[in-house]
Amino acid sequence: CSLLSTTVSESMSREQQMAKNGDTILTISITVYHAQSKNDYPLTWSEWSSYDGVLIPGSLSAAYDTHIEWIEKLQSVIRNDIHKMRLKTMGVCFGHQCFAHAFGTHGEDGGREGQAIKCPTGAKAGKISLSFTQEGRLLLDGNSDKSNMEMLYTHGDMVHSLPEFAISLGGNANVPIEACAYFSSTEEKILFQKQQRQTTMPTNANGDDNNIETSTTVRPYAVTFQAHPEYISSTGFNVNYLNTIKVMEDRGYITQQLLEEVCEDARVNFEKVQGDSLDAMIAVATTFGWF
Repeated sequence: CSLLSTTVSESMSREQQMAKNGDTILTISITVYHAQSKNDYPLTWSEWSSYDGVLIPGSLSAAYDTHIEWIEKLQSVIRNDIHKMRLKTMGVCFGHQCFAHAFGTHGEDGGREGQAIKCPTGAKAGKISLSFTQEGRLLLDGNSDKSNMEMLYTHGDMVHSLPEFAISLGGNANVPIEACAYFSSTEEKILFQKQQRQTTMPTNANGDDNNIETSTTVRPYAVTFQAHPEYISSTGFNVNYLNTIKVMEDRGYITQQLLEEVCEDARVNFEKVQGDSLDAMIAVATTFGWF
């Protein structure tokens, strides 16, 4: 679990030069909390609120292994701190699965139905396409006419179902929920969906959706991805992605042939994957008001 702070910086000479060119420099400071090894988290609202957001990254662990103390603790923090305080949060891979599973029937909030499971069609790796839901296209892609985005994946588990206050932003036949958004309540989620529909309706359309009255635009407090958008950096690709693919092959999750195919495919299509991953991250950061 990592927490981030964002500031506009002009302190370095390179940044000063870019500022002269009209560019804005965003400096991100990340504080790492070691959920697995130290089981440590912010203890007070003041400590939580000193950060602009929360990042829950990937892991080789399984979100449904709640008999493991640190996993159960992380999911308790998601329910009792992050959700209740509406802390702006982005989850990636394991973070995506863990967020959903935190609200499953195994937990203290028994009526909710979030669940992570092992992928029924086997482990996934490489460049994979996510087809947008209506909400996903508007939230992640703005006014573009794109119907999907492609990012890099390495996972053996998936989100099977969501709690009632979350919505899917897109997926595919093998993994229907590749990205999702969370709201503080079911009522807030429904209002968000109505507002999204209103933006796509003609101004003279009939129906209640075109007469929604609210003082503010509803936004999710958390967005999670099964994909790894961080794989598009130099280190992310050449170290994290390639090493993770190799671990998956070593453990028998994927074949050597598939390893070679997905590595080559990722290299050939890297520019497209990079563009889509950046678009998704910028959309989330804008939604959260990080910049």
